[in-house]
Amino acid sequence: MAHADIDPAHPPKRRLGALVLIRDDAGRILLVKPTYRDGWILPGGGAHQGESIADAAARELLEETGLVRRLTHYLVLDQVPASDDGTSAEGLNVVCDGGDQLSAEEAKAVIVPEAAAGELCAVRWVPPKDLDKYAQPYQARRIRAALAVLEHDAAHSLLTLGEPVGA
Repeated sequence: MAHADIDPAHPPKRRLGALVLIRDDAGRILLVKPTYRDGWILPGGGAHQGESIADAAARELLEETGLVRRLTHYLVLDQVPASDDGTSAEGLNVVCDGGDQLSAEEAKAVIVPEAAAGELCAVRWVPPKDLDKYAQPYQARRIRAALAVLEHDAAHSLLTLGEPVGA
């Protein structure tokens, strides 16, 4: 999600993104539709100065979907070059594992909270086979890479000073 504390005329030299891959019991992926760009994306946004990836991802997930999750593992790290026109910084996006799949009832209850309505206009549960219909190609590739890690049960621990988050 975009943040008011970031000056678009002077973006940071490197942005640290904290994203969350959440699935329902049918294996569909939760995507959100931003108002400020084309395509659908994973819930998440930029970590604030001094904020851990786990805390940033959990905060963004709550702000954008109302979901509360304890995030302790990441699936993939995706480096994004700065835009050619200088309007967006180089970035590192960490896709966190959203944990257990949501039940059909839990998934049905996910909506864009009123406080996020200025930045998001919808949420959608998308089957992996339909990612290309919703997400930009690089976003779909990122999500598929994260799903491949999940398939191999190979999520990586988020660490702070060498200690697992939440330990």
